[in-house]
Order: sequence, then C-alpha cells, then structure tokens
Amino acid sequence: MEPLHMLIVTGICCFLAGAIIGVFFNSRYSANEKKNRDLEKHLHESQTELKQYRQEVTEHFMTTSNLLNNLTETYRDIHNHLADSANKLTTTGGATNPLIQSIPEPVSKLSAPNEDMDATPPLDYAPKSSPYDKGSLSDDPHLEKVELGEKPIDDLAQAIADNAKPSA
Repeated sequence: MEPLHMLIVTGICCFLAGAIIGVFFNSRYSANEKKNRDLEKHLHESQTELKQYRQEVTEHFMTTSNLLNNLTETYRDIHNHLADSANKLTTTGGATNPLIQSIPEPVSKLSAPNEDMDATPPLDYAPKSSPYDKGSLSDDPHLEKVELGEKPIDDLAQAIADNAKPSA
C-alpha cells in the first residue's frame, strides 16, 4: 500500500501546486487586473499632462505680464519723449503751461506704502449712535410696535362661529 499511498500524496501535492500556480497566473493576467493596471496608467498619464498644461498656462501668463509691462514702459517713454520735444520745440506765446504733460514714473506699491491710507483694522461690530441703541446687528428686527384698537382673539373657533351667524 505504500506505493498507492505515495501516489495519492504525490497527486494531492501536484494538484495543490497546480491550483496555487493557476490562481497566481489567473490573478496576474485576468481581465480585471489588466483593466485596473491600464486605468492606473491612464490616470498617471492624465495627471502628468494636467500638471504640464498648468505649467504651460502659468508660463504663458507670466510672459504675457512681462510683455505688457514692457509695452507700458515703452509707451510711457514715447509719450514723455513727445511731451519733452513738444515743450522744447513749440512756444505758446510765452505761456508756461506745457502742451503735453509728462507721465510720471510709477511708484512700486511694495516699495513705498501709501502714507494716506488708514491703517486701522475694520471693526468687528456694528457701530451704534448711542450706547442705548440695539445696534444694526441686533436680533431685534427694528420694527416699531403698534398698538391696535382691537383685543386679541382668545377663542378663534368661537370668533369664526360668531361671524358666521346671519345678521338679523
């Protein structure tokens, strides 16, 4: 019985080894796994393309900004040159007012803060005209209370029944 016993054990071991190898290859090469890998690859490529596109857009706007700044400076230089030339070459009968005013050089907002600006922070409350006012952020709707000449109805059903009775 030894050979039969060895044959059964060998068969079971081969079956288990084949099943394990089959499961491994099935999971490795199945359609779902391949689809997942393709989707992950596509996602990674899309993220890379989006990052590259954002970088190109940023570079485009930076270049456009620099070109517009150069254009503005060139326009200012041309205008000032024309103003200086017009003032030097023309006379307006002894008038001291120039024909064309020069455009002043821009002051950098970061380098020279405006001294006219008020540096107080905004209020975190609504100002009141007197300490006894409720203020504009109060929960009260600011409606005046009006006194009515009628008394409130205590029993609504009775009032409806009284009004429904025909007048004699």
